[in-house]
Amino acid sequence: MAVVKLGKPVKSNLGGPNGAMAYIIDPAKTDGGRLVSSNYERTGTDYDALADPMLEDNENSPKGIQKNSRLAYHIKLSFSPDDPVTPERVHELGVEFAHRITSDEYKFVVATHTDRHHLHDHIMVCAASRYGKHLKAELPKDIIEQWRVIANEISEREGLSVIFNPATERVARKMRGDETTPNEDPTTQARDPKHVEETSEPGTAATARTTRRAENEEPMERRYGMSMEEIYASAKGLGVKDQLRMLIDLTLAGAENFEDWRNMLDVQGVDVTVRGQHFTFTMKDTGFKVRDTKLGSAYDMTNIMAGLQSTPVIPITFNRRLVAKQTRKTVTVWLPGTHRKKKITFDAKRLVDDGGSTLRAFLPLHRDQIILDPSNRYAGKTTTHGLYQWFGEPASRLEPLASPERLPLRYGVSPAQQRYYQARARRLDRLAGEAKALNAAIRWTRLAGGDSAKGLKLLRGKVRESHDELQAAVIALHDAIQQGDPDLVAETHGEMERREALCDRYEGELAAIEREIHTTRDREQTETEQREQHQHKRGRSI
Repeated sequence: MAVVKLGKPVKSNLGGPNGAMAYIIDPAKTDGGRLVSSNYERTGTDYDALADPMLEDNENSPKGIQKNSRLAYHIKLSFSPDDPVTPERVHELGVEFAHRITSDEYKFVVATHTDRHHLHDHIMVCAASRYGKHLKAELPKDIIEQWRVIANEISEREGLSVIFNPATERVARKMRGDETTPNEDPTTQARDPKHVEETSEPGTAATARTTRRAENEEPMERRYGMSMEEIYASAKGLGVKDQLRMLIDLTLAGAENFEDWRNMLDVQGVDVTVRGQHFTFTMKDTGFKVRDTKLGSAYDMTNIMAGLQSTPVIPITFNRRLVAKQTRKTVTVWLPGTHRKKKITFDAKRLVDDGGSTLRAFLPLHRDQIILDPSNRYAGKTTTHGLYQWFGEPASRLEPLASPERLPLRYGVSPAQQRYYQARARRLDRLAGEAKALNAAIRWTRLAGGDSAKGLKLLRGKVRESHDELQAAVIALHDAIQQGDPDLVAETHGEMERREALCDRYEGELAAIEREIHTTRDREQTETEQREQHQHKRGRSI
């Protein structure tokens, strides 16, 4: 299974020791440069010798190199760890792929990385051709899908697994100009039921290529066997969310950083999108989408980053304008409110960047953070929690506890009766919320010796403590998966579920109490304003 992804734009960072070219041909990842090839230079270790000719082609293009010009396209071609391929064969397939997508009009470099559990090619394609044309002007909107079609053709020819994607299949039909079915739905000859081979014996199953999801319908998926995760999920009757949780656990155990984990899930057919402080997971074969909060507290952004780093973490959020310096290894951020007089530096692996103006970093909980001045001299240190005096502290997670405003009740004959019953139902929900908040407040007040303020503070501490314990359980589960001990995996998974339930319980109680506190304050403020208005009217009448 070959997965094609387009990396970040390569603009001013093509050459040099910290540039994109140096990264992809890193000798530590390419077997000393042995797995590096290009169509214009023989070296496999000299990043400047590979980058300079591309820069020359960009300078010779009609518009030359302008500010924010894209100098090259960084393409990633990843193969499933289940595919029987060697690093040398993956490199050969990457070179073939590069030849086919460029037609040798554009310079390219192919570097095969072997430092991950799955083999993958990094392909750098020059944005300007040898003849002065610019690639951006030549690319259609569906170019990524066209590249995926080529990758699928190579995978099928080599007997590798292929995940069916409806968008890619549509582009494939368009590229091949295949025939059209009577209902005007184009289909390939190999996937048309009329072209199923008649040599199969009675009672034998159809091949994956001609399997249909229903009568007179096309197949939604092409597979070459099932993975162990699929077999296990099928045997246990697990749903899509359970399969997704299992894939997340397995990939987190083998990933080194966020981008590595995202690429590993991409190879498994799951796309990860960062939306604010949440992840959205999309199953590529079906289009099914689910938010991280729907999978449980153990799969939110904070706990996933804790699993990646194998240590408890806490998040800090800041605007992109506060970034003083960013390299491939480190990120330096000005502390808000210090007028750019104090800053901290942390590992770039701890950063989650969704391309927007807001960035999030997940820093180790039990580690001091060194503060520097503008001249990079020591200016002090603080605990990670101490950073919240500059960065805003995240609020409790409330969205899983929210109730719908309009209930799907159908009682009553007339619309007026239905509105009445809905209003009564909403009132009952509010009463249930008030009762939950009151019971929780009484419980924590008693635990604090009769002091309600101390009880609320104690509950907030329990929420933070339960988050830390849940992170520890997530890390223990990933360690157990790496060790390959099924009994230990089952034990740690059960512990994680218990910690997750406890965390949800404390968060629910805190959210209910705080909601009622805010509601009571708003109600009292409204009543006070109404009394003042009434007294003002009486004074004017007298």
